[in-house]
Amino acid sequence: MEIKERIKQILQYVGGKENVKNAWHCITRLRFELKDKEKIDVEAIKKMDCVLGTAFAKEQFQIVIGVGVEKYYEELVEQLGIDANAPVEAALDEKKKDFVTWFMDVVSGIFGPVVPAIAGAGMIKGLMGGLVALGVITNTTDTYKVIDMLASGVFNFLPFFLAVSAAKKFRTSEYLAVAIAAIIMYPTMIEAAQAGEISAFMLFGMIPVPVFNYSSSVIPIIFGVWGLSYIHKWVDKIIPSAAKTVVVPTITLFIAGLFTLLVVGPVGIYCGKGLAWIIGSLFSVSPTLAGIVMGAIRPISILVGMHHAMTPVALENFSTLGYDQLMPMMFIANLAIVGAVAACYFKADTQREKQIAGSSVISGILGITEPALFGVLTKYKKAFIAATVASTVGSAFIGTFGVRLFGYITSSIFSIPAYIGPWFGYAAIGWVMTLAISFGLAYVLIRKPEDEKEEKSQVRKEADVQDEQKSPSELSAPAAGKVIPMQEIQDPVFSEGALGECIGVDPVDGKIVAPADGKIMHLADTLHAVGIQAGSVEILIHVGIDTVDMNGEGFQSKVKEGQSVQRGQELLHVDLQKIKEAGHPATVIMIVTNTEDFQIIEPAAHGNIKAGEPLMKVKMG
Repeated sequence: MEIKERIKQILQYVGGKENVKNAWHCITRLRFELKDKEKIDVEAIKKMDCVLGTAFAKEQFQIVIGVGVEKYYEELVEQLGIDANAPVEAALDEKKKDFVTWFMDVVSGIFGPVVPAIAGAGMIKGLMGGLVALGVITNTTDTYKVIDMLASGVFNFLPFFLAVSAAKKFRTSEYLAVAIAAIIMYPTMIEAAQAGEISAFMLFGMIPVPVFNYSSSVIPIIFGVWGLSYIHKWVDKIIPSAAKTVVVPTITLFIAGLFTLLVVGPVGIYCGKGLAWIIGSLFSVSPTLAGIVMGAIRPISILVGMHHAMTPVALENFSTLGYDQLMPMMFIANLAIVGAVAACYFKADTQREKQIAGSSVISGILGITEPALFGVLTKYKKAFIAATVASTVGSAFIGTFGVRLFGYITSSIFSIPAYIGPWFGYAAIGWVMTLAISFGLAYVLIRKPEDEKEEKSQVRKEADVQDEQKSPSELSAPAAGKVIPMQEIQDPVFSEGALGECIGVDPVDGKIVAPADGKIMHLADTLHAVGIQAGSVEILIHVGIDTVDMNGEGFQSKVKEGQSVQRGQELLHVDLQKIKEAGHPATVIMIVTNTEDFQIIEPAAHGNIKAGEPLMKVKMG
């Protein structure tokens, strides 16, 4: 049976799609938050050939699939219609997220789907702005007005686009979200703001509704839909089922609309202007200094996912100033990354590394720099430094000469025509300068093996990886503490052997080590579990019971996926006190997930044990 059909059955057995409030996964389990647990057909789920077991824990219903759970989750989110890129986010308690993490998640999630529309319109707008600046065309002809409609429509009515995207991100009604956008974009509001004759409408003769021009605005509608998501849930909860169809949207729209007009809309306007003012102040102090700061932080901001924070600022600049100087610096940073990776291509020792670097250069030129950063520059750290230096110098140069854009565009080679105008020459010099500095500096800093000894050392490392295929006859304890037999582990998934034969250790310290020589095959995003391939033995080290809920708090990884490890090498370091405070047993569980391949798997120790001492014997069948 295909995964698609299996997921259909699972959804049927948990009470249907409509019974699912939320779904996510850890390294072995699908986890559900359900509206009505009485609708679950547990026995039917257990009989499915893909299911190793089930469990209830802290209002969650868990279905144990095994280490291939990601494929099932991908199909699950497809059928549920939720964000396929949020396997971890769904599992997080939003209240535990710090504000910066939450903000970055929201901005990237909302702007990602909208980029094609604003990039296409931005390209047209940028070209037209450049031609007007050169005096090639004027903005008074009918031709210009028609083309301007093509370019400006998206930006003028941007709140509608963001409303749909934000509704998906906040998991609320898209049509009610668009209705909120329609409220703040209604001609009565926009015309009053443009006329500038009044500062507020008086609701009921005594409540002032601030007047603002929400055209092209970004933050107000995001805040408004965020408020809508909570108001909609609250109203839906208190209204009887018989009246939901008409009453719920009526009350929701009334409350959320007023909440947006009175509170979050004005707050969003001031926040947007505040962000633009901060960046603008930096440019007013010194455009060169602004370039240095923006150029220096751009590569690292992409690496940590914070680069999306600049998008609202750029859009605010286009809306209020008619141009933006940040986006040219974003393009400079992309070129710096491309140049450094191109140097890595010529310094690479293997054909595979050359292929990765070459493809990353192409994608970087097209505006996608993540492959270059994560696939190349995280390995060649000196090249990353070179890219940062080049980005800083190039951005400072174009900042000094005031290079700007007149419309939002993607930072790729296809955006070059949008720079046509008085500043094109400075922009071109900045591009060439950036590429030359990043390539040259990276090429000098990156060093190949200088003699045969280093090459032989590499050969020995590769031989060590091949030696991992040798299967160990015993597995060492992954932690120091008291041995816990499988049947006494406080989780039926483990104690009943659903994932395979296992054994536990009640740890006395937070050091988790490798039970055998092998290779890291899986590392949970929440760092509570590690999968190791030790020859033909597939091992899963699971730290604590239901610690996936901690979202990695108190867990520190010492290894990464694909890395070779030796017996006794530290894999994780965990804060046992935080696990205890979170209300979870800290039991460290070692599971042989391919138990069926062995004739004998049995404990090799009892009582107290030190990390690295023999804990389990294995013998092939």
